[in-house]
Amino acid sequence: MTDQDHIVRKAGLTYDDWRYVARQVRRKCDLHPAAKPKRLPRVLTADQFRTFYRAVDEADDIQHALMLRLLFYTAVRVSELCNIEVADVDLENCKIRINQGKGSKDRFVLFGKSFATALRTHIAAHPQNRWLFQTRRCGKFSTRRVEQIVKKYALESGVHATPHTFRHQAITWLTRNAGMADAELQLITGHARRETLSVYQHVAVDGALADKYEAAMKEVDLQIQLVAWAARSSPRPARLGCKGSNTEAAERQRGAGGAVPAPTSPSP
Repeated sequence: MTDQDHIVRKAGLTYDDWRYVARQVRRKCDLHPAAKPKRLPRVLTADQFRTFYRAVDEADDIQHALMLRLLFYTAVRVSELCNIEVADVDLENCKIRINQGKGSKDRFVLFGKSFATALRTHIAAHPQNRWLFQTRRCGKFSTRRVEQIVKKYALESGVHATPHTFRHQAITWLTRNAGMADAELQLITGHARRETLSVYQHVAVDGALADKYEAAMKEVDLQIQLVAWAARSSPRPARLGCKGSNTEAAERQRGAGGAVPAPTSPSP
């Protein structure tokens, strides 16, 4: 028995009691967890995205095509995808119930009306299926199998992608184009903290935000002044044998131990 076990058993602490004690110990001893590095998610370029799904379509496997599109349209995690049952799909309202997703939370995710038609056809073709995507042995796909499927098409299309790539891809797209508030996006994606969504603001910088930035900066006259300054400060070619040229003056000043004067700053 460890010292921690002895303390917990002797004091009869519950889980919440132990968490409180540990929190007080950290505060009294000024203990802080090491900061975790924050990395931006990697997403595919528009060309890579199209190339990947072109490879999926060329394989002519309708279940793979629907499955991998659903990963993007709904931004679900791969484990959540595997656990979707036919009964969870609301074709009329174009939404899917995710039961006990990450953090043991239920939520709804959305998909488009055009995709609903494809899902309706798929479900009608397999009336006995329990799972939305079902193996030949009548079981649900494992997360490992979905990862293998994505890897297969990624290799064929020459891109690097995992199932989670399409979650990042979808959230980045929605951040850039949907105009949703963070609270609305949080409901769809199932993030526990709204702050987590801020990372996708950085990934989406190359979209409309970049255009807004460019338009705003055009209103500032600094670039024009900078070009004029650069043109004025660039050395002019001296004529050979011409007395008093810029080059000869500079050489004379260096020989005298002086420094060549810097170009004067532009007036504000």
